Amino acid sequence: MEITTPEQAKDAIKIWLDENHHDIKEVKDENATFHFEIDYPLGSMKRQRVLQPKEFPNLIVILNGVSIAPEHMTKLKDMNPKDRDAFYGEIRKDLLFLQNSYDLNIDDVGVAKQVQFSYEFYYDALGKTKLYDALLLNHRTLLYIITKFNDEFGMPIMPSSQKGTEA
Repeated sequence: MEITTPEQAKDAIKIWLDENHHDIKEVKDENATFHFEIDYPLGSMKRQRVLQPKEFPNLIVILNGVSIAPEHMTKLKDMNPKDRDAFYGEIRKDLLFLQNSYDLNIDDVGVAKQVQFSYEFYYDALGKTKLYDALLLNHRTLLYIITKFNDEFGMPIMPSSQKGTEA
């Protein structure tokens, strides 16, 4: 079936997510034709968003992200700026050739606060496999960031309500 309208895209995506037993929440979003928040991986506390921005017809965007742990932000702030830039540079080089995009949100003093990931594609590529490829790649990129920060700065102490959602 060729998908050509936002309604067809929304219905197909919802069916595929339902078939795989995801927890799906519709998000009210004035900037999107539709916007779902789902558990991915299935049954986890991690969330990803699947949306169709009104501003870009025929585009599907898969989003997720991670907040940097407070302990890691403190260690980043205390780093020599050249070492911190080198650390960010390693991340940029490692992610350069992935098909998803990332945004490393850095404050005025050079400390990363969060990292967001997005995977975009148009209706002509929309299928269940493409949807799940996008979800998996964003999830793997999130795991890479968590591992990279934990390897550099150690495991942060996690609040029980947010366990598994911070780098």
